[in-house]
Formats: sequence, structure tokens, C-alpha cells
Amino acid sequence: MTDSPPPFDALWFRLMVGLVVGLIIGSFVTMLSYRLPRRMSIITPGSHCPACKTPLTPRELVPILSYIIQRGKCRTCGVVMGWRYLLIELATGLAVMMAFILIGFTFLLLLPIALIIALITGFAIWLER
Repeated sequence: MTDSPPPFDALWFRLMVGLVVGLIIGSFVTMLSYRLPRRMSIITPGSHCPACKTPLTPRELVPILSYIIQRGKCRTCGVVMGWRYLLIELATGLAVMMAFILIGFTFLLLLPIALIIALITGFAIWLER
């Protein structure tokens, strides 16, 4: 019998879960970095195209993949979304994945994730100004 780690502690599992969770959080960070400096609500309305205000479908909310499939454009009006969405989601995804790798599935993971959210949101807002 081999001494392999339990599935939840295996490196490959931390990588996959960390990246998926990080990309989802990255989508949230993108929304925060867009809405906070404009003093918009982070609750309502739901995610929408900033140009034509068309609500996004669940299929369009899939981080990175939906950006690539739609070629970075709104499906309704065709306005280019810009690289910031892709870069913020990717940076957050990789940072959260690293936190999952280094810390594992513990309650302490919440602190670095909150710090990642705050730092990337603040940095994106700072760059935009």
C-alpha cells in the first residue's frame, strides 16, 4: 500500500480547486473594480454589458472561457470588453490557486483570499485612474 495523501490534500486537487475558486473570485473582483470607483451597487443590477446594459446569461458568466468564446465582445452590441476582465480573472485565479497550494483546505485560507481580493481590486482601481 502506498502512502498517498488523502484526495482533499493531494497537490493536483489543490491546484484544480484553487484555480476554479480563484477564477470565480476573479469574476467578482472584476465586478468590484469596475463598480466601486463608479459608486455603483455591487448587489444590483446583476452582471451586464457596460455599454448596452444587456444582462449576461449564465453561459456568459463563465470566467475566461466566455471571454475567449465571445472574443472579448458583447454578444448583443459587439462592444469590445477590454483586456482588464481577462487579466483580473487570471491574476486572481493564479493567486488564489497559490494560496490553496501553500495553505491547503483550512479556515486560515480565508485571510489570504480576502487579502488577494482587496489587493487586486485596489490595484485594478489604481491602474484605471
